[in-house]
Parts: sequence; structure tokens; C-alpha cells
Amino acid sequence: GGVLAGMRVGEKMLNMGMEEEEAVKSIIRLLEDCKVGKVSMDKTIRIRECCESIFIDAKEPSCFFTTGFLNGFSSTVKNQHIKETKCVGRGDPYCEWEMR
Repeated sequence: GGVLAGMRVGEKMLNMGMEEEEAVKSIIRLLEDCKVGKVSMDKTIRIRECCESIFIDAKEPSCFFTTGFLNGFSSTVKNQHIKETKCVGRGDPYCEWEMR
């Protein structure tokens, strides 16, 4: 579900004429407005206080919906895929995704 939602949001933004950088800034605002967490993005995407994993005790990264959403959006807008490398649910200080 997350992948499809991210793809559709990315497609809508591109169809509205948004450039890649504007779409990325908009998705960060959307995630923050939806209270997903405190989002920052440079070479990686970081979400502090990620609502999806804050109450989970896991051995592996566990932000499945957020990872899917970000993958759908990123593959549509940036032609890149992402992978979660850090997760609050397994004890990391924030959730983090690398772009590939």
C-alpha cells in the first residue's frame, strides 16, 4: 500500500508541473504535517521520532509502510530506490534511509 501511495503522490506532483527539488520539499512538508516525525533529507532521509517504529522492539528495520511510501515516491520522482538502514524500533536514535 505504501509503494502505491508514494507513486501516486509523486505522479500527481510531476503532473502538476513540479520539478524534482520542489516535489521533494513538498513530500518532506507532507510527512511533517501528517506527524510522521521530524524529517530531514540530504544524502539520506532521516526521521526522528518516527511514529511507525517508536513503540516497536525489532531486530531489523521495521518501518514497512514508510519505506514503501518513500520507495514509491523516490522511484517516481528521482528514479532511485531507498533502503532503510537505521530504525528507532531496533534502538537507533532515528530512522534512516539510503538512496540507491
